[in-house]
Parts: sequence; C-alpha cells; structure tokens
Amino acid sequence: MTLKELGERLLQLSKSDAQIEAIKAFSEGLAKTTERIAVFNATGALVRRPIRPEEARALGFDEPDDGFVLLQGDVVSTESAFHLGERVTGNPKYVVLNSSCDLVPGRRQFSALLRVKEIRRSEQDVRAKLNLLLRFKRTHSMYLPPLTVDGDDVVSNAVEFDGICQIRSSDLLLARRIASLSLVGWRIFASFSQMVIARSNPREGEMRSAIENQPEPPVPST
Repeated sequence: MTLKELGERLLQLSKSDAQIEAIKAFSEGLAKTTERIAVFNATGALVRRPIRPEEARALGFDEPDDGFVLLQGDVVSTESAFHLGERVTGNPKYVVLNSSCDLVPGRRQFSALLRVKEIRRSEQDVRAKLNLLLRFKRTHSMYLPPLTVDGDDVVSNAVEFDGICQIRSSDLLLARRIASLSLVGWRIFASFSQMVIARSNPREGEMRSAIENQPEPPVPST
C-alpha cells in the first residue's frame, strides 16, 4: 500500500478507531525506522508549502467558504496564543485545529491551536521517541517531519493533542504560515482529531441510555 492509497482507505472508514488502526498497520508494513522516515519525510508526503488562496481560485474554488486565509492543519507560528491563561512566547509553532470553514475571516471570534513539539537529535532516548511517533503508537501525538524553518538538530516534530491553545481569530489570521498538510497528512490529522477530541465511547452510550430509560426520581419536597 502506498501513502496515497492509505489516504483513500481513511476516506472509506467512518470510525476513528478503525482509521487509527489503518494508519498503524500502514506504518507497521514498512520494514524499519529508516524506511518509515523515508516515506513520511518525502517531499509533499505529510506536509507541503502553504496552499495559497489564489491557487484555489484558479482551480474554480471560489465559493464563500473557499475564501480562506488559513486552512485546517496549517502549521503556523505566532506569539498571540494562550495556554491556561498565559501567553506562549519563544516563537512557538502550532497546527490549526478549527475546520477551514470556521477560519473564513469574520466567521468565528476565537480559534483553537495544537502545539507542535520539536524532537531534537540531542534529546535522551530520541530513537525511542522517533520509533513511537513513526509507528503512531501515541494517539495523543502525531508525527510530522522536520519543517523548513527548523534547525539542523530537529529530527522530527510532534503535534500535541493534549493541551489546546486559544487565540483570537483576527490574531490567528496574522500568523506566519509555515506549511500546509498534504491531502494524506490532512486525513491522518482528521483521524487523530476525531479519536482524541470527538471520539464517542460505546460504553458511555450504553450508560446514558440505561440512565434515560430509568424513571425520573421524585422531586424532593421543600
């Protein structure tokens, strides 16, 4: 299976757990870490240069929702985002979590960002960290290759789904765009987003149904 075929497979699967298992199976089908790096770090494999609005318009994408400045999954840099009430400084990188239609100027007042963590060559257990990321074993982190703005010591990046940051949408539109996700990268990102943030637990559904099928308790008298 090729990376493009993986993207088509993800489109056919409706449940996030099945999508994640398909991603893991694809990675496990690659012989070793060096082969995984070669596949996922190839030019345009997971990330590409930022998609420009004029490119989309030239291809006929000129509906109101197509009037984007940013797209879901874009990698950006900004110091206008907050985490737990504190502004994040130090030239941080983020991946945009909002759907692209919500990023149209004037559509939403606030936006959500996921932090991008750099994995450096000098870190302890760097090979083990790379192995986990490349095999997509950590469902709260998604592998990204080194980006054009990264130093030579950065061997990979990780999109951190644990710890959402917030930013005014007007400030986000001024952020520096570093990269856009490829089609396959965007589908993998959507699979992780659904798994981590919007996954429904069948057991919870059973619990809620059982509770709602019970008679309402009497209202205590005052």
